[in-house]
Amino acid sequence: MIHLQACRPYLLALGLCAMSPFGHAALAQVGVRTFASDTPSGIDFTVNTAGSPATGFAVASRSVSAVAGNASSYSQASADAHGGVMREKLGAEVAASRYVIGRYGGGSSTAAMSGSINLVGPAAPGLATFTAVLEGSYNIFTPAPFDYPSLDNSVSMNYTFRVGDSPEFHSAGDVRYFCCTPGTFSIPFSWTQMVSAGDSILFSLYLDVDVLNVAGLTEFDASNTFKITGVDLPSGYSFTSDADGFLSEFGAPLSSVPEPASWWLVGLGLTAITATRRRVGTRQGSVPLTEAV
Repeated sequence: MIHLQACRPYLLALGLCAMSPFGHAALAQVGVRTFASDTPSGIDFTVNTAGSPATGFAVASRSVSAVAGNASSYSQASADAHGGVMREKLGAEVAASRYVIGRYGGGSSTAAMSGSINLVGPAAPGLATFTAVLEGSYNIFTPAPFDYPSLDNSVSMNYTFRVGDSPEFHSAGDVRYFCCTPGTFSIPFSWTQMVSAGDSILFSLYLDVDVLNVAGLTEFDASNTFKITGVDLPSGYSFTSDADGFLSEFGAPLSSVPEPASWWLVGLGLTAITATRRRVGTRQGSVPLTEAV
């Protein structure tokens, strides 16, 4: 869910936060903002903002950019509740080798999505495990003499994830990345709970990222996704989703008993393997494997 206290003023203006917790439907919402200022060159502060409507359903995507003299920034966000994936990518660049008062750029990107599945299975309850991962990369390049860890060139990330009866998994404050080397991150989430047929399991994900740059380049890329990675249900269980395609890659477990048509294919394969082993054994002058068993 999106918490009102965590929302930014520009998101409230877009209507992205003035809503109740997600219900049992696939929802996707995003908001992006970029800003740039280059007062020394005579171009003042500029800003661009965009977002999806508060009633956004299934898929939402936005991209904006801002340019002011030697300072520029861009921000992209998308949330696909059909596929269970969110993506964010943003950056800021200042064409300067040192900090100049009044010259800077930055951006913000926020995405949220939710969806639910309804369990179908035997009467007996069982344990189910749900997993997700937040992963991506960042690159903060600051030229000398300003190349040291500083809030002036940095990335700040805040996230929450919740599934079923789990507590809310969230960052303890902002996760920050500083100058001056690129890096990657991978944050896994896992939750196991007892489930019964007819249960409805709600998934909700939220990611907010800020970049700021006063010299050089700062980039953040979570296009490697904040996504659901696994739905491990008890034996015999399957589920239906609240929207076409949502979590479809984690469908009902495959039956361990081949269908009649499959038996014919299995038999054909075993016959071919047996014939091959006989030929190999004869050429080598050894007892064929099928006869040695």
